[in-house]
Amino acid sequence: MLSAAYELFCTRGYAGTTMSLIADRARVAVQTLYFTFHTKGAIIAEVLGACILGFDRWDPRVEAAIATDPAKAFAEFHPWFPDFERAETQAEALSVFIAASVDILERVGPLALVMVAAAASDEQVRRVVDLGEQRRVEGFTVVAKKLASRGKLRRGVTLRRATDILLTILSAETHQQLAARRNWSSTECRRWFQDVLEQQLLG
Repeated sequence: MLSAAYELFCTRGYAGTTMSLIADRARVAVQTLYFTFHTKGAIIAEVLGACILGFDRWDPRVEAAIATDPAKAFAEFHPWFPDFERAETQAEALSVFIAASVDILERVGPLALVMVAAAASDEQVRRVVDLGEQRRVEGFTVVAKKLASRGKLRRGVTLRRATDILLTILSAETHQQLAARRNWSSTECRRWFQDVLEQQLLG
């Protein structure tokens, strides 16, 4: 059901996607959809979570874990995190994080544009967007702390500034500009993010 909703949101937009259309695409009864999610806003919230963690890994209980302990949940639910922690240098750790982020942004990018447009007139979607940004800040703060623990950050770059830089560079908007509008490949995106973030963050 989430995969069907994702496809429809990305192609038809939020307003143009009805519960009936999602049910038809997912080949379930519309009553099943309402029973499972209750509202279209709840569906897009779970679709966003599934985009980030992977549709085959998503579990709605993840959100409760994140709300309780963001740092622990971030490390527990992201499959790339053990490699990130095992990296011997800041640059290697950054490379692991960037590769994972590009994979996520390729899924999230089209949905993020839909959500931002819908948030202007829909309170439920606005809350999802705001919570998603809060979770990004929490997760990127964890990454910034891990990078700082492996060596000095660039002179004048505090943990807060490092988090802000990560949030700005590794954003859905930046990735969409490069990948969707300028036709950059995944490899080109990863290399550029690595170059820019090494220059901006690492000592």
